[in-house]
Amino acid sequence: MTKPFKQLTRSVKLYLILLIISTVGILYGTLFPVDYSVPRSFYGLDKFVHFVMFGAWTFFFGIVRFLKGNFKLMTIFMGGSAFGVLIEVLQHLLPTGRSPELLDLVADITGTAAAVIILYILSKTVTQFSPTPHDNAI
Repeated sequence: MTKPFKQLTRSVKLYLILLIISTVGILYGTLFPVDYSVPRSFYGLDKFVHFVMFGAWTFFFGIVRFLKGNFKLMTIFMGGSAFGVLIEVLQHLLPTGRSPELLDLVADITGTAAAVIILYILSKTVTQFSPTPHDNAI
């Protein structure tokens, strides 16, 4: 494995920064008040955006947990799913003009699941991402 790739797989600061950026992006994108109408051509695209946002967030969350020595895929999945539920609950509670949607939550959890699958594949194929023998991957 090349030296830059080894450094990238061990850079907890990088992934922590990406996790923070994605967290801020999700909070801004889902909880910031809106007063515009969405063009019809974008209907349905928001579900894809939810999928990608929560997939990326879960991936970064999982990598940070791995690099800190706590790589449990079920915990990572539950963390991403809980974050999605929290966003939908906050959309209901906060006066932002946003409304919670079940399909948004489904997209959030599906993106989370996709990230967990990618993390699982990485843990089995890339030695730097493999948990130590005493760790449980699931």
